[in-house]
Amino acid sequence: MENNFEYYIETNEFHFKYAKGEPMLKDQEFHEYSEFVFFISGSSFLISKNIQQELTPGSIVLIPKENFHQFCISQPESYVRCILGFKETPELSGISVEIMNAIKVISNPDKRLVSVFDHLIEIAKSELPLDDKKLYVNSALVQLLVYLKLKPFEAVSDSGNLSPVVRQALGVIDEKYSEDLSVKSIAEILYVSPSTLSHKFTDELNISVYRYITKKRLSVAHDLICRGEPLKTAASKVGFGDYSCFYRLYKKYYN
Repeated sequence: MENNFEYYIETNEFHFKYAKGEPMLKDQEFHEYSEFVFFISGSSFLISKNIQQELTPGSIVLIPKENFHQFCISQPESYVRCILGFKETPELSGISVEIMNAIKVISNPDKRLVSVFDHLIEIAKSELPLDDKKLYVNSALVQLLVYLKLKPFEAVSDSGNLSPVVRQALGVIDEKYSEDLSVKSIAEILYVSPSTLSHKFTDELNISVYRYITKKRLSVAHDLICRGEPLKTAASKVGFGDYSCFYRLYKKYYN
């Protein structure tokens, strides 16, 4: 059951989406933009490097760019959310880095934050011209970032559910993703068996080591390409030895 209803507003710098049901874009555990996710209803479990938590309706999730995350949905028909995603611009880069520095969950956001999303939904559903809607989304984004800087907020950010082996493996991958990495080579660095590493990683993060490395490389390569890097150069920089394999995967996930 995919997207019973959806309202979408997009520019090169930001996008706002209000939708119900299965996400249209699956397998996007990494992406080149940051986002706010306002979880409205349904059953959703967040998995990331630094937090694993069942989300409660009304929660706001902050996801910086290029950070691994998954929303595991058990009842797609009742899954309702809105997403405000944005790329760093010269005007937003300073405050964005300050606010979007790790995946965080605000379980009990104050009325001011919730009202921003309520008004965004209202504008998205309205009959206003598209240009007016884009203007409003941009102003709402600025309002969110400035308000979060002005008002301290309590956010959950706890990696306690991850085993030491998985946390260490994530550190190795983040540092050495451009090198010749495999389950075996990472296991040797951590002094564990490949089977132990593979099992724990998949069990705790719902993704295999190989897939995680691949998606991490593709995400970084995509960012390089968006900045003007040639495809072959980007593929080489992030650790793909086989360009044809990179091209096939890149086309699959980024069209």
